[in-house]
Amino acid sequence: MTLLFLINPLIAFCIGILLSFLLRKLNARIQSRRGPVVRIPPAWRDINRTKILQPLYDILKLFSKNTFIPEKASPLFIIAPVMALLCAILASFFVPVAGISFDYTFGLVVLFYLLMGEILCVIVGGITSGSLFAVIGGVREIELLLTNEIPFILGTFALAISYNTLSINEMMGFNLISNPFAAVVVFLSILVKLHIKPFDISDAESEIVSGLTTEYSGKLLGILEVTKVMMIFVLVALFADLFLWVPSSGLMAWLVFFSGVGFTSVLIALVHSLFGRFKIDQATWWLLRVPLVLSVFAVVWASMWRYVL
Repeated sequence: MTLLFLINPLIAFCIGILLSFLLRKLNARIQSRRGPVVRIPPAWRDINRTKILQPLYDILKLFSKNTFIPEKASPLFIIAPVMALLCAILASFFVPVAGISFDYTFGLVVLFYLLMGEILCVIVGGITSGSLFAVIGGVREIELLLTNEIPFILGTFALAISYNTLSINEMMGFNLISNPFAAVVVFLSILVKLHIKPFDISDAESEIVSGLTTEYSGKLLGILEVTKVMMIFVLVALFADLFLWVPSSGLMAWLVFFSGVGFTSVLIALVHSLFGRFKIDQATWWLLRVPLVLSVFAVVWASMWRYVL
């Protein structure tokens, strides 16, 4: 087994920074705003030459700040962000980057646990801060988690049924055509996991400040931002691998992979810009009606495709 997958976390962080900029820029342009500029005018260059790396600068600034620990916070308040980052790093090993990953027979199952572990760590850390805003955000996040995980699992397992494997590498393909139900379900689930509108309910700044991360500052908040950046890449890359991948090798594999990642990111930016925020009851009810039903269709479709047709 090649050890190239060991650089996947570095790729996830670097490309995640660029994807964060892309989401900001597209969101601004769709809303008729300028957004972060790609090339800064010469008169401003004593500050910087470009804002493409602005998400990186934000993270570096956080690591240079003091970290304040709430008086009522438990030790989990400090441990949870580190554990969340560890889950994100491990998850990046199992998501193929241009076909390169830790090819484990049950890789899909392990990835489920890591993705769920990441958000659970954030929930635990936020709730133990003693902040009422974090508690409200945590309750909302748990409700979204309970209604979103089943469609996400069923949507990806539909591909496992089609390919008769739980290895992510072996189920990669242009499955957007062969099972569009699964593609829609997984895409919607990714929106929920990334807190993209209309599912940014657990950190709604106009209602509960920053939700789970309200009491975080300095280096701990920097760790959470690194985790967020890596999760953007992991989930976007997972969708590109499962539904937009065309078997390739060498340079063509990288072109295909990044084309899929870019296409998925543009779709996410469009959704984020064009929709308003759900209320929590609206979100949970909608997730139970639409993605859950579509995920059942995806499993039935995959079963019929394999065993009947």
